[in-house]
Amino acid sequence: MLTLEQFHSGLADGSLAGAHHIRISDDLTQFPDALYALTETLEILDLSGNQLTTLPDDLTRFARLRILFASNNPFTELPSVLGQMPQLEMVGFKACRIAHVPADSLPPRLRWLILTDNQLQTLPESLGNCTRLQKLMLSCNQLVSLPASLVHCQRLELLRIASNRFTSVPEPIFQLPTLSWLALAGNPITQKSELLALDTSGLEPYFYQNMQLHELLGEGASGHIYRASYGDQTLALKVFKAAFTSDGTPQSELAAGLAAGTHPHLLTPLAAVTGAPEGRLAMALPLLGPQMQALAAPPSFESCTRDVYATSLRLSADIAQQLIQGIRAAVSHLHQSGLLHGDLYAHNTLCDLSSGKAVLTDMGAAAMLGDLSLSQQKALQQIELRALQHLEDEIHALVQ
Repeated sequence: MLTLEQFHSGLADGSLAGAHHIRISDDLTQFPDALYALTETLEILDLSGNQLTTLPDDLTRFARLRILFASNNPFTELPSVLGQMPQLEMVGFKACRIAHVPADSLPPRLRWLILTDNQLQTLPESLGNCTRLQKLMLSCNQLVSLPASLVHCQRLELLRIASNRFTSVPEPIFQLPTLSWLALAGNPITQKSELLALDTSGLEPYFYQNMQLHELLGEGASGHIYRASYGDQTLALKVFKAAFTSDGTPQSELAAGLAAGTHPHLLTPLAAVTGAPEGRLAMALPLLGPQMQALAAPPSFESCTRDVYATSLRLSADIAQQLIQGIRAAVSHLHQSGLLHGDLYAHNTLCDLSSGKAVLTDMGAAAMLGDLSLSQQKALQQIELRALQHLEDEIHALVQ
C-alpha cells in the first residue's frame, strides 16, 4: 500500500515504471492524475480506503485494466465509466454507500462483482448481459429481488445474497445450471430459524474476561482465530472483525453452527462468547491439532471460483477416499439438519493427510432452510451438491 507521496516518489525514481499493480490509500478525494503515467501497463488498481465519490470519464485510457477495487469510499453509485472498460473483469466496491447501479455501469467482460455492504434496493436488468459472470457478491444490502435477467448469467457459480430483505428465494436462482456456492442467511426467509437456534441452543455462553488468549492461529475474511484457555479447557476463539462480512453476519454464522450440533467431520461452536472488546461477537470452537491443515488456498484473481492447490500436493487413492468420505458425511449431516454450508471448498476443509481425516469448517455462509418448502430445500441442496462434486473431482485429480 502506498501513500500518494510514495507513489509520486516511485514514479520519479523509476521504481514504479511499467507497474502492473498499484494500491494507494491516502484519504484521496480525487483520482490521482499521476496514475495516467501507467495507462499502458496497469492491470490491477486498488483505491480502497479513500474518500472518492467519482471516477474520471477518461478512466478508459487504462486499456489493460482488468481488476479495480474501490471499497470503503463514499461512492453513492457505481461509476458508469466502468461499463466502457473493455478488459475490466473484476470490480470491488465493498462497504461504500452505493444505492444505485446504472444500467450502463457494468463492464462487458465482467466475471466477478463485489457490492457487499452497500445500500442497494434494486439491480438493473442489464446485469443479465454479463454472460461471463461467475461470482456475484451482494450480501448486506437492502435487496428484495434479483433481476429476472439473471437467468442469462449461465456461468454464475457463486452468489452471495445474505443479509438482505428477501422474503422468498429469488426464482432466477433455480435456473442457474452452474450455481454451486450460495449464501442466503440473514434474510426474512431464514431469520425465524436463526433466532430460534440462538434462543434454544441450551449452551451457556463463555465469558471473554475469563479467557486467556494465546497466539493467533489464523485470520479469515470474517475474523481472527486464537488459541485460548478457559479454565482448564484449551480451545479456539474466533473474534469477528465487523458486523458484516462478504458471507453475511456473525449472528447467522453462530446460529447455523449451533443448529448443526456436533459431528466428527464438522467444526461447530462450543458456545457463544460474551464480553469481547468493542462489543464484537465471538465464539468458542474446539481446538484441532496442528496436523490439521487446509487442503488448499482460496481462489485467486485468476481462478475466480476455484481453489488453488499446492503444485506439489499428491494423495494416495486411499487417503483421497478417506477425505471424500469425511466431507460427504459432513454435508449429509448438514442437509439432514436443514442446513446449507454455502462455502463448501477445499480451503474450508482441514485435513490430516497422514490419516485422511477431514473436518469441514467455516459456517460463515451457512443458511438454515427450515422455513422453506421441502421442494425448495431439496433444490438448494442440489446446488450445494454441485460444489461437493467439484471438490471431489479436485481431490481425485490429486491422486498419484
